[in-house]
Amino acid sequence: MHLAGLSSAIRQRVLPQHIVIALSGILLLAYGAGVYTTLEHARAQTVDDAIATIESMSRSIEMGTNQALIEADTTLMGVSRMLAEVLPDKPLGDPAVTALLRQLNEQNPVTRDIVIIGSDGRAVNAAASPIGQTWRAGRAFFAARNGTESRRLFIGAPMRDPTTGTWSIVLSRPLVEDGKRLGVVAAEMPISVFSNFFRSVVANDETQVSLMFDDGALVAGTPEDEASIGRKLPAAGTAAAAVSNWASGLLRSSIGPDGMPQLVSYRRVSGRPLFVTVARNRDDVLSRWRQECRASVLAFALFALTAGVLTALVVSALRKQRRATLELRASEEQLKRQSSLLQLTFENMGEGLSVFDNEGRLVAFNSRFVELLDLPADTSTASTLYDILELQTTRGDFATSTPQLTVQERFEQAFKDVPAVRERTAPGGRTIQIRRQAMPGGIVTLYLDITDRKLVEQRMAQARARAELASRAKSNFLANMSHELRTPLNAIVGFSEVIGSEILGPTRDGKYLEYVRDIHSSGLHLLSIINDVLDMAKIEAGKLDLASEAISVSALVAESLRMVREQAQQRGVELVSSLPEKEIVIVGDERAIKQVVLNILSNAVKFSHQGGRVDVRAAFDETGGLVLEIEDHGIGMTADELVRVMQPFEQANSGTTRNYGGTGLGLPIAKGLIEAHGGILTVESSQGYGTRVRIVLPARRKSSAPDDAATGKPAGQADNIRAVA
Repeated sequence: MHLAGLSSAIRQRVLPQHIVIALSGILLLAYGAGVYTTLEHARAQTVDDAIATIESMSRSIEMGTNQALIEADTTLMGVSRMLAEVLPDKPLGDPAVTALLRQLNEQNPVTRDIVIIGSDGRAVNAAASPIGQTWRAGRAFFAARNGTESRRLFIGAPMRDPTTGTWSIVLSRPLVEDGKRLGVVAAEMPISVFSNFFRSVVANDETQVSLMFDDGALVAGTPEDEASIGRKLPAAGTAAAAVSNWASGLLRSSIGPDGMPQLVSYRRVSGRPLFVTVARNRDDVLSRWRQECRASVLAFALFALTAGVLTALVVSALRKQRRATLELRASEEQLKRQSSLLQLTFENMGEGLSVFDNEGRLVAFNSRFVELLDLPADTSTASTLYDILELQTTRGDFATSTPQLTVQERFEQAFKDVPAVRERTAPGGRTIQIRRQAMPGGIVTLYLDITDRKLVEQRMAQARARAELASRAKSNFLANMSHELRTPLNAIVGFSEVIGSEILGPTRDGKYLEYVRDIHSSGLHLLSIINDVLDMAKIEAGKLDLASEAISVSALVAESLRMVREQAQQRGVELVSSLPEKEIVIVGDERAIKQVVLNILSNAVKFSHQGGRVDVRAAFDETGGLVLEIEDHGIGMTADELVRVMQPFEQANSGTTRNYGGTGLGLPIAKGLIEAHGGILTVESSQGYGTRVRIVLPARRKSSAPDDAATGKPAGQADNIRAVA
């Protein structure tokens, strides 16, 4: 009984289409496993073939390289033997020796020149080089032969011929006769000998061949890279280390100069401080295998597609009925979940929501909608918009907004005036924001209680009004107090000037004159502060009266420079002005513009280093407006200090007031005056490098005049003022 029940359960769960799908899957897995095994075997064989090829090349190249060196070495030994046996009595510089060198050089295709160098480092004789000059005496090959009795062949580092620009190496042997060193016999061997030989061995451009010294310095290679000849290649370190332990071998995971993995076969040149490497990128080796992989994968994909189509056709009929049943059941469950989720969303909204169809029937709503509109608790989808509007009209909900409209008019208006946003005060005193939007088949409306937000906005408006009133009261107080203080100060300044000038007669005690001058100076300083405070108060109160007159910029700059020249001379500051050739005439208040320029110039001189420089530049911007820049190279300011100095009564830091004085009103007043002209004043500064003030005034200037009445200079004359203190 138990087995029968289990068999029945399996038949119910395992459908015929499941069996078909399982068989198709097994077939695909078997075919895929066979393809994978074949491709892996082909990959291993491809790599093995490439290794065999580069190892064979490295053997051939090592033998050929050594053969070329042996030929050159045989020639050098032949020179010593011929000199000892054939020309024993001839001096090394004899023409017969020259003929011998030329003959041997012509017979040997691997050498370019054969030279005999005396013990003093000068060329005694040569097959092709000039005689008598110091023939590369400082080269390592000569130094080695000059300081050792070694009779082995010396191979020098690659060097470039200064006349031809070609690379070569120098092979040398000591020249000894009867146990006495006569000098060195050397042969110049072009690098191209090796490069040409490498190209003849290498079958394709994908193979890289390098001949290097034991320390990894490149002698020759292909593809040729003259910039790397004589240098230690970073990628050769692994091969150089391997050669120091084994005469030959293979590096399977070496990284090439391009950062790609390589197969590298290395082999030491027998009896020489050299080794050769033959390398191929693994990607190049496996490129044809990858093509085979793509073809195999494509074939597998076609097979899988065919099997899949056949399987789909077989099981399609079996699944149709079951799919229809499952889809119907899933649709019912999904509809139930969506309805539940939608209603849950409505109920958890902070806003009230209602949806009416085009007939005015209530389709959907939430409890917040009933609460905000104070509707009956039994409100349901059986209610209509007309019923709700009728209830609100009867209660007087529209008494403060539109009491004249009838219920029918309100009903029609609800569908016409969309989208719409309205605010309405409910009978309970709450302010409700109503946002209505059209939707397919009806309208959707959101209701939001904004009572608290309205209260906050009202309080903010009251606070803003109080702040503006306090600001105006402060500005009026400062303006009135400044006027009250200027009157007695004018008397103090005037009378102290009369006494100091001794207009009514000399003062007996000179100390009194000193006191009077101090009183006069202090009064002027205090009057300047009061004037700044008054200007700041006018700017903040919006009571600044500006004249409208033609102003010559060059004359204004020249006058301002003249007024600060004495201050600049005391500090050794250079004043430099650079203005356009065409005279610039702008319209504005000349006193205000001059006050701005003087203020900024004075600051630039004051904060410049001793012996510094202040630059004044003027130009037109792309809109035709005036751009005036004043730049110093003094102490500068940090970003925080720059923000601080643009506020009234603020200094960059506490040390600024102590070291340089000032009230902290200069830049705020200048900024206010420029903005009153519709312009812009910006300040750029870097601590320790200086400050640049940029003034931009809009294009309200007059046209250039033939003659400038203010400066007396003809139009077009460049105004370059340079005052050096």
